Amino acid sequence: METFTQPRPEGAKKAKSCQREQGGGAGQEGKSSDEVGMSSHNMSWVQYPSCVSTAVEDVIAAQSIISRCLHVYMALSVPISLVAGLFNLTTFIKGRARQGSLDAFLLDLTVTNMLVTLLSLTAISRPDYMATTNLSCAILCFLANVCYFNVQYAQLAMLSVFLLQGSLPCLRMAINGAQSSVASLAAIGGCAFCSSLVLVALLGTSGELFQTTLCQVDPLTAWPEYEIVKVSLGFGLALVLKLAFFILLVVQLARRAAPPQRDTASAPSVVLAMALTTFACRLLYSIALLRRARLKLQRDIGSPRDELFMNLAELVLFGESCVNSLAILFLHGPCRLALLKVPEQLTQRCRKEEPSNSFSLKRIEG
Repeated sequence: METFTQPRPEGAKKAKSCQREQGGGAGQEGKSSDEVGMSSHNMSWVQYPSCVSTAVEDVIAAQSIISRCLHVYMALSVPISLVAGLFNLTTFIKGRARQGSLDAFLLDLTVTNMLVTLLSLTAISRPDYMATTNLSCAILCFLANVCYFNVQYAQLAMLSVFLLQGSLPCLRMAINGAQSSVASLAAIGGCAFCSSLVLVALLGTSGELFQTTLCQVDPLTAWPEYEIVKVSLGFGLALVLKLAFFILLVVQLARRAAPPQRDTASAPSVVLAMALTTFACRLLYSIALLRRARLKLQRDIGSPRDELFMNLAELVLFGESCVNSLAILFLHGPCRLALLKVPEQLTQRCRKEEPSNSFSLKRIEG
């Protein structure tokens, strides 16, 4: 019976580095294996399946898939998201858009989407993971979660303001209070900041801030409560509130409410499009986070397929910022009009340059 050893282009080479960066808990001094196992919050045993799995073919296949998907994301989503975001940002700053409540929320979401796209560049080395200290990883996690919660809370505020105006009397006071753009954005930012602090506290690395680890926006070695709280605050609670808003919207339409104000004329399409995009992208990512939390509670590192699913869900989450930027560009009236004027402005600029060019040629001929 012939036996042969299959080369491991990533696995064997990567296993040593993974064990160096991530397996610091294997040699904990002064603690027996029983004591380590008794600690429910001890995550030193957690490692990426691609680092320790003996299923070489599964590891290679998973890494090949994530590498190709990452190339597509970096080649398409990143430049499109940045270009669309910069165009939207320029439109708002130049004052082409009316400076109302809708524009303030969309400006906030535009900046947030661009920050998410920039933070997604930390995944450029996949299928390898970024090696850094726990402190740096916590800062990355905090910034990513501020953006994560800010998008969700801003969309909830937009739904309440622009889809429920003129609805039930009990909501009118809250809606009128939310019309103050600065106050509402400050409240949204404060809630996102506090929610992110709660998640950072659940990373469990406060005593090992300068220890080297493998990092992503939601660190693998965080406590299981991290994933549960993030899904609850960033998806579950928001989903319940959005469903309530949609029900109230149906009630409003059934009662033949007054037509929307000028400031909210383009609001329903862009708000609904962004809400549906966020729901679809975060549903997949929330499922991936809950699966990872379940594996931690079972003290199971999972398989390369679990790691692949988590990485793909993370790319989908990053892609949300690109789709939302395009939704603002194409569905928000002022941004759409500014985009339609671009060919006309380029044509006028070319026509202005033609006489000067012909005049200079005549002078040269003379």
